[in-house]
Amino acid sequence: MPLFVNKPSNSGKKLPISPNIKIPSTDLAFLSQILKQFLAAKGKPTLNGMTKTPIDGVRVFRDPHGSPKQPLLYQSGIIIMLQGTKRLFVDNREIEYKKGDYIVFGVPLPAQCAATLEDDDCILGLVIDIPAALLVELSQWRDDSAKNSPAPTFTVSQQSLDSNITDATRRLLTALNNGNSAKALGAGFVREIVYYILNGPAGHVLCGLTDNGHYARVAQALRTIHDEYASVLNVDSLAASVNMSVSGFHRAFRDVVLDSPVQYIKKFRLSKARELIALGYRVGDAAEEVGYKSLSQFSREFKRYYQFTPVQDRQSVN
Repeated sequence: MPLFVNKPSNSGKKLPISPNIKIPSTDLAFLSQILKQFLAAKGKPTLNGMTKTPIDGVRVFRDPHGSPKQPLLYQSGIIIMLQGTKRLFVDNREIEYKKGDYIVFGVPLPAQCAATLEDDDCILGLVIDIPAALLVELSQWRDDSAKNSPAPTFTVSQQSLDSNITDATRRLLTALNNGNSAKALGAGFVREIVYYILNGPAGHVLCGLTDNGHYARVAQALRTIHDEYASVLNVDSLAASVNMSVSGFHRAFRDVVLDSPVQYIKKFRLSKARELIALGYRVGDAAEEVGYKSLSQFSREFKRYYQFTPVQDRQSVN
């Protein structure tokens, strides 16, 4: 049965696009319907988790239950919420993003997250990765008002979907239901979404990564952490690698991720270890793979962070 997605206005004329118009709930329901059709066609109508799509860097998440507050490693990129509500907790901040919102992460961020269905049948949305080359290319085409926005400090920005992003998301979701369209046009729709976000109120979180300010230097140090987390990481060396003093690096690092370098490294390692345990690694092997020399220290820090032991975590996987 074909899916018709071109919704005309009541007058039959194309409505003008305004980034300040709040998206009606009927439009969000329509987007959710398209996405649910994709999951059904993929044989995953009751998905509990995340799945890839035919479009590179685009994933779908669905949660039929919600979850209490728990640690989570957010990756850099864009999250578009179509159903449900999530709350992100980091340091003393709480950020709510719900259906009709998008949230942008400039760098990976260890935080805590709680999820609720509210009045929806599930939590549903999209995760979109942003290729570095695309970010650099599109940053040069920002509007003057976007270029003059203040330099970023904190790496997260939550905003409401505007009509430009919603229309591009509708085209992307529609393409998912046609394999050829997804392969031929999907990257273009991702490009369109990223462009509109760069020119919107969250654009500074991404464009700040392309300059030479403190924000971009911390992001460079974070890339080193992500690539070399299993090795011995020295904060003094990280600071020197991005041409910053140790004290200045500490201040800038905390501004960006609301955590110290040492605590960030520890949380990142624990998150990676948990991923390995979920893949079937033994606890001791997972600890060693992420750079821990002491199993007892790993177990203590894992339990303190997740509120259960790595052995309990492995048993739940089995």
